[in-house]
Amino acid sequence: MFYLHTLPIMKKEISIKTKCSPPTASIKREIFQSGALLALIVMAVFGFFLSSIFYYSEISKAKAVINRTNYAVALIIDGYFSEIMNTLKVLEENQDIREAMVLDEEARQRILDGYRSIRKANKNITFIYSGYENGLMLINDYTPPEGFDPTTRPWYRAAMAIKPETSIGLPYQEIKTNEWLVSTSRALRKSDGVYSGVVAIDCSMNKIVHLIAQHDEYGTDFSFVMDRSGEIIMHPDQSLLGKSLPEMKEAFQLDSKGDFTFRVDKVEYFAHYSRISSTGWAVVTVVEKREIVRPIISQVLFLIGLTCAIAVFLGLVQSTLLSRRLSRPLIELGRKIKASIAGDELDADKYVYPNNEIGIMARELGQLAEKELNAKTRALQASEEIYKTILMASPDDITIADLSGRIIMVSEAAHRIFGYGPEEGPGMSVMDFIAPEDHERARGNIVKMLQGNYPGPNEYRAIRKDGSCLDIEVNNSLIRDRQGNPVRMVLIVRDITSRKKTEQQVQELVRQLEIERDLAQRNSLTDSLTGLSNRRFFDNALRTEFLRHKRSGSQLSLIMLDVDHFKKYNDHYGHLAGDDCLLQIANALKAVVKRPPDIVARYGGEEFVVILPETDLQGAAILAGRIGEAVLGLARLHPTSDTSEFVTISLGIATAENHVLTDGAQLVALADQALYQAKKDGRNRYKVLTTSI
Repeated sequence: MFYLHTLPIMKKEISIKTKCSPPTASIKREIFQSGALLALIVMAVFGFFLSSIFYYSEISKAKAVINRTNYAVALIIDGYFSEIMNTLKVLEENQDIREAMVLDEEARQRILDGYRSIRKANKNITFIYSGYENGLMLINDYTPPEGFDPTTRPWYRAAMAIKPETSIGLPYQEIKTNEWLVSTSRALRKSDGVYSGVVAIDCSMNKIVHLIAQHDEYGTDFSFVMDRSGEIIMHPDQSLLGKSLPEMKEAFQLDSKGDFTFRVDKVEYFAHYSRISSTGWAVVTVVEKREIVRPIISQVLFLIGLTCAIAVFLGLVQSTLLSRRLSRPLIELGRKIKASIAGDELDADKYVYPNNEIGIMARELGQLAEKELNAKTRALQASEEIYKTILMASPDDITIADLSGRIIMVSEAAHRIFGYGPEEGPGMSVMDFIAPEDHERARGNIVKMLQGNYPGPNEYRAIRKDGSCLDIEVNNSLIRDRQGNPVRMVLIVRDITSRKKTEQQVQELVRQLEIERDLAQRNSLTDSLTGLSNRRFFDNALRTEFLRHKRSGSQLSLIMLDVDHFKKYNDHYGHLAGDDCLLQIANALKAVVKRPPDIVARYGGEEFVVILPETDLQGAAILAGRIGEAVLGLARLHPTSDTSEFVTISLGIATAENHVLTDGAQLVALADQALYQAKKDGRNRYKVLTTSI
């Protein structure tokens, strides 16, 4: 039941002298002047602050858009060239490509077939080719012009200049079509250790520019890329390729956080740059400042106009309030009306109304008091019905209960949610709607609400009239009397069954994604054939162990081993047998290298590496001998070997000590030199190199 208390109707006339005299003064001018002054102050203050806040907010938003676009472009380019670099590393390790100068035409055709397959698999590749010091050029679907010498081309010289590293992102014009291409190349080293060629991949500059030239929210935004020296290597305007912008260099020096502004040909730009870790390039995204500022200024002017309108409105409101404060007669009239409502007797009038508009209004209101109070009583009764209508139309169930939880009234939504009609709910307990397992928690939450520590909204398992269950969300509130004491509870109940089901589905999806993420992470660090750690894991592990060696001064050894005459083995038995041979060698390595801190990894092809922390040269040599014996003990026949009738390996050992080396790459180079010496001395043996001085 919904209770509304109405005021008793005044029955007693209020005696007011109605004799009117013309006003001797007017407060209209005072009210108008006060309102106008307030409007002017509000317009100035609010207009300034709102415009300033909006301006800087929109500038920050624009910079965020530029930063987001820049980040996306950097990710695209990083992923684009990381794939190209990884492909080059795989090609550089191919023995046939390294030795192409001495191969027959059939072998060279196999190389070209491989190039064609890679190009078909990766649509971003325009050309894939290799050039050699003797003038040999291996490339599909392209005939070099007469007298073409690959060793004079920029991609060849760039790769040779930084060997054994990869030359990344060299822009050049193709000699026949004048098309702008981006070349990434890597020097090829023959088995004797001499660099005699370069393998390269060309990508179309137009494709890359198209990837990074997609507009986000601004029509003038674009991105371009600069190399480590500050020269532009990718730009929508190809006339700028190979050039550097002094404005960029100055901006980089002034602001190291990425955001900066610069001016070119009287056009000012907002810009953001970031660096790609894999290439060292700087990706710059720019937008013309005027494109950002013009709409902001328009909106600021609109805000100023809106603020003026609001200021005028507030000035009028303030004028009204001010007039009330100046109208003592109305206050006196209100006091008399309240006394009449309470049934108190009033003394004769002691207050003399002023001879102005307020005084006249007060006298007239006094005469109309009884009539107006009667009208308000009827309005209050009508408002009760309106509140009931609103209450019943709510999509959520609104329940009113006493402090013991006994229901006084429920809304129409109770039938849709619980199956009970408004006439069935009164008299029931709120606990009749809550599942037994949640009763204790629900009672505790009601106690907390009564103590002023509202814990809501709360979620419960509920029961419908037919016995089925659902999930609900309950917001609680208290109805208080004039003294502030609670007299009723209001509970707003919402059916959240669908939301809970969706949350469970989302949680299940998150768990599945986490499982797939962990699986992908494990696969990214493991060689799929042998189950050993892969090259990526090895590089990270060697970097960590070398840093530990530099800190503590402990000795760190590395064994690099290679299967003797493995190409001949593959040619004789086939690649499936070769894969099985590598798998058995990997198992033999795992059986011999058992110490927990030691790491065994597949370095690439038929090469394996073993990281031996806290191990000196003698210990590494003993372990290398055991590894060689274990592989020989596999007794896998190798009839085409020039070394033994069985499969054998050659090993190179290097030890870092006395803080001579500066990084792990030098240790790998030493082990590789030792392995080369072992092969040169006849294979099926190990050789050692140390950094002692």
